[in-house]
Amino acid sequence: MSTGRFLPFMSSIIRAYYCYHGVARVANANNASERRRRFLRTTGAAAVGFVSAGCLGATSDGSEDAGGSSDSSSSTNSADSGGSGETTINWWHAMGGNLGETVDALAADFNEQSDGVTVETSYKGSYDETLNAVTSAIGAGEAPELAQIVDLGSRLAIDSGAFEPMEEALPSDRIDWSDFQDPVIDYYSFDDTVYSMPFNSSNPIFYYNKDMFEAAGLDPESPPETLAEVREASETIVDQGIAEQGITFANVSWFPEQWFAEANVPLVNKDNGRTTDPTEANLDTDTADRIFTWWADMHADGLYNHAGVGNWGAAQQAFLNGQTAMWISSTAGVASATAGAEENDFELGTGYYPTAGETRTGVVIGGASLWMTRGLSDEKKQGLTDFLLWLAEAEQQAFWHQNTGYFPISDSAVEYLDEDGWFDENPNFQTAFDQLQETEQTVATQGWQAGPASEVRTIIQDGYVSMINSDVTVDEKLASMKSEADDALESYIQSKGN
Repeated sequence: MSTGRFLPFMSSIIRAYYCYHGVARVANANNASERRRRFLRTTGAAAVGFVSAGCLGATSDGSEDAGGSSDSSSSTNSADSGGSGETTINWWHAMGGNLGETVDALAADFNEQSDGVTVETSYKGSYDETLNAVTSAIGAGEAPELAQIVDLGSRLAIDSGAFEPMEEALPSDRIDWSDFQDPVIDYYSFDDTVYSMPFNSSNPIFYYNKDMFEAAGLDPESPPETLAEVREASETIVDQGIAEQGITFANVSWFPEQWFAEANVPLVNKDNGRTTDPTEANLDTDTADRIFTWWADMHADGLYNHAGVGNWGAAQQAFLNGQTAMWISSTAGVASATAGAEENDFELGTGYYPTAGETRTGVVIGGASLWMTRGLSDEKKQGLTDFLLWLAEAEQQAFWHQNTGYFPISDSAVEYLDEDGWFDENPNFQTAFDQLQETEQTVATQGWQAGPASEVRTIIQDGYVSMINSDVTVDEKLASMKSEADDALESYIQSKGN
C-alpha cells in the first residue's frame, strides 16, 4: 500500500484503549548512572505515593492520556547526552508524566555509555496523537527512526509498508527471541515474523478488598475465579451492606476481548485477523451472549458500578474509596493500587482475571511496541540496533518494570528481578506474572488485529451502554453490534482496494 492511501484510515486508529500509569519520579542526579540507581532505590509499592496517572487519565471515549499528563503538546528531550554524538536517533513516544521521565532516564543512561550515538526522546501526546504525528511525518518524508505504536495499530503499521520488521532488522547473532516471554512476542508476530520490539506490555488482573471479603464472611485468600463467582461474592457483599456494589471496571472493549480469549474464542474470523483482514466479528456466539448477559444483569441488579465508557479513573476511585469490593483493571496498576490501598487503610488482594465459564486459556497482551522506520542510513540503523538491543537487556527491563509496572519482556529480566527479591517484597506483581506465564498460546490469546480496530471497539462499548439504558435485549443488541462491526471490517478492506 502506498503511504498516501495509508494515511486516511491510519489517522483515526485508536479512540478506545487501556490503562497505563507511572509509579516513580526520576531522582535528580549528576549523571545517568546515579540517576538510575536512585530511581531504583525509590521504587516499589511501599515507596510510592498513590498516583492517578494513566488509569485516571483516560478520556471519555476510552483513549489514554499519555501517562496521565494533561499536556498533550509535543516535547523533545535530548536525554542529557554525555557528548554531541555523531548519529542521532529520534524516538517518538506516548509516555507522558512519570512514564516519560522513565523513558528519558533510559535514553540518558544509554547516551552516557554510547560511543557516537545519541537517542533523543520526543513525547507526542496520547497514543492517538502520537500515531497521528508519526503518520503525518511518514507522509512528509520526515518520520522518526523509532516510533512507539499502540498494540492494535500493528496491522495498520504493517499495511503502511513504512516499517522494517524487527526480526529482519536486528542481527540474529545478537538477539535471542526465545528469551522473550511467549505471550508478549507472539502478540507482535505476524506470519511467523516479529515486526516490532515489545516495550510497555500489560494484561488485565482482578483486584479485591480483603478486609471487605473477611467482613462479609468470604475467604480473603480465595478470590472469585469465574464471573459466576464474582456475582455470588457481589450478592453477599451488597446484601450485608459491606459495599454499595460488588465490582467495578471501566467500560472498555479490552475486557470482553479478554473474556473471549479466556474462552479460547477468537473475537474475529481469519485466525483472529492474524492471517489476513478479518471480515466478521464473532458477536453472535454463545460466548458473547454469556459475557454480555452477565454484564447487563449485574448492572440491572445493582451489583456492578458502571464507571462509564473509557473511565478508568472513576472505576479505580470507586474501588479505592470502598464503593465496591472488587475491581478489574490492568496489571500496570498494581503498584499504584497497592499504594492507594495503604492510603485508604485496607489490605489489597489480587487474583487471576475471572473467566466467563470454566475454561481458562489465558489473557491477551496490551500496551505498545517500538517500530523501526524503513530506509535508514547504515549509521542510523546500526545506532538504533545498538539501542534496541541494549533496551532489551535484563537490567533495563527490570528498571522499566519497577518504575512503571509494565512487564519486563524477557525471561532473563524476570529472573533478574526474582534474584533481587523483588517479587518477595511485592507479591501482587507475582500474581500478574504467574497469570501471564500460564497463558496457553492459541489464536485467541495471541490477540485480534484489524485495521478498523478502534471503530469496532467503539461499537462494542456503545453497544453495552444501549443494553443497560434501553429496552433492547442483549441478543438484539449483539446482532446489531455484529452487523455494524462486520460493515466496518468490510469498509476497511474496500479502502485498501482488496
